[in-house]
Amino acid sequence: MPDAHRALPVLLRICAAIDRLFVVEVGPFGTRLAEDARAAWLATGNKNKPSDVEEYVALLAASIEDREQREAFVAEAMECIKL
Repeated sequence: MPDAHRALPVLLRICAAIDRLFVVEVGPFGTRLAEDARAAWLATGNKNKPSDVEEYVALLAASIEDREQREAFVAEAMECIKL
């Protein structure tokens, strides 16, 4: 079994806040998309700095087709990353 990658608890809390923003943008199915994005994000290695969350935001943003909606989501999500 491959090694399980982890993220610092503070980063997971940031991701949870971003998930809530994402669900507001895309609707209830966003919960499933966020779960899939989180698994893909963690699969790339351990996450230990706030800038790692930017990769997660990019994964989620790729699911938003409308450019303006995607840009608005990314802007709001990046505000969550500021510590």
